[in-house]
Order: sequence, then C-alpha cells, then structure tokens
Amino acid sequence: MHPILIKLGSFSIYSYGFMVALGFLAGIGVSLRLAKQAGIKSETIIDLALYVIIAAIVGARFFYVVGQWNFYRGNLLEIIMIQRGGMVFLGGLIFALAAVVYFASAKQVPLRRLFDAITPGTALGYAIGRLGCFLNGCCFGLPTDRPWGLVFPSDCLAGSYFPDQHLHPTQLYSSALILLAFAFLLFLYYRKKFPGQVFFTGLILYSLYRFSVEFLRYSPIHWAGLTPSQWIVIPVIAFSCFYLWYYSNHDRSA
Repeated sequence: MHPILIKLGSFSIYSYGFMVALGFLAGIGVSLRLAKQAGIKSETIIDLALYVIIAAIVGARFFYVVGQWNFYRGNLLEIIMIQRGGMVFLGGLIFALAAVVYFASAKQVPLRRLFDAITPGTALGYAIGRLGCFLNGCCFGLPTDRPWGLVFPSDCLAGSYFPDQHLHPTQLYSSALILLAFAFLLFLYYRKKFPGQVFFTGLILYSLYRFSVEFLRYSPIHWAGLTPSQWIVIPVIAFSCFYLWYYSNHDRSA
C-alpha cells in the first residue's frame, strides 16, 4: 500500500486525501455536464459543490470519530487529520443530502432534477475515493483464502488488525461495483421518465452494494448479525423502491 504519495521534507501528500479530492473534482465535472442538460446553471452546481464538500467531510468524519471515540478522546488533535483517512461514507451522504435539500430550497432549484443531475457524478467520485481507501489500508475486508486475497503492510490499519493475513480487498470490490453503478446511472439519466428516478435508483444500487459487501468487510459492531451500515440501508432500499413505484405511476413530468 502507499498511504503517502509524495513526501518532501515535512510536507506530505496522502493517498487518501488525494484520491478523495480527485473524486470530488471528477464528480463535479460530471454533474456540471448533466446539470447543463437539465437547465441548471453551472454556477449553481459550483456553489452547491462547496456546501456538499463541507457537509460530506464533516458528516463522514463525525460518524467515524463517534465510532472510534475510545481512541480520539485521548487524541483530540487527530480528529482534524482527515488526510490520513477515517471517514464513514454513510455519514457523509446523510449530511450531504441535507445540504442539497437546504441549498435547493434556498436557491429555489427543483430538488428532484438537482438530485438526478448530481447522482452519477457522486457515484464516480465515490468509486475513485475508494481507491484512496485501498492505498491507505483502511475500510478493509475479513481474512480469506481466496487467491485474490491481499496481505496489507503492518504499518497500515488493515495490517495492524490482521498481520500477515490475506484479506478481502473490499475497497477494490467497492470501487468496481460503484463504477458499474455510475455507468448504469449515466445510461439511465438520458432515458429517465420522471424527476428523481436517477437519484433513487442510485440509492438502491448503493444500498444493495453496501449490504452485500458488508458481509466481507471488517466491522467491530454487529446488531442481530448485521452491521450498522446494513441496518441503515434496509429502510433506504424500501423507501426508494416505494418512490420509484409511486412516481412511475403518478408522475410522468421529466
């Protein structure tokens, strides 16, 4: 693994932070293109990006710190060291969605059209960001005897938990699956039948992927055999399916 891409004296560029930043830029680029076709001004997406980036980082870091509070309560300065990794995507997603809803209301932008325009780009950004998790050695999988299992260095999180053991590269599973979801969402965007179809389809695809991969990913917490992330995405799937069913029969305005 390569947690540090470049090191010049005391200055370091961390793989995780670099890939997350690259993911944000790629996602914004795709969103700008799709928003233009939806009649949403580029300035609106650029302004929204600032809200979303801040909200996503705060939410993702907040959920991670809460889950690892035994460590952070004695290392408070580490809370702001986000370039070293330590994010919970679901936390970032929740805060980011709230930011989008607030922004759309304040700027009087059609919410469902806006969500549709930024969903494919979000998927692409997520897929790139997961490569940062791989390089950083976080968000790792459970031990496996599969031939593609990887041994992580002892100086990263995965290697410290499971030294000299082959682990599922769940970061790569995640990146590949969401990259496929991005391609499908992009295809769907140009063929959608009603506003919100792309967004809620994206939520379903993400939730199904996350529910499945969680069985192979290390998690210290389980409730009734499932991880907290799995419990969170179950109602997301149910609500999104209901939305798609309802609006496919009641809303044909695209």
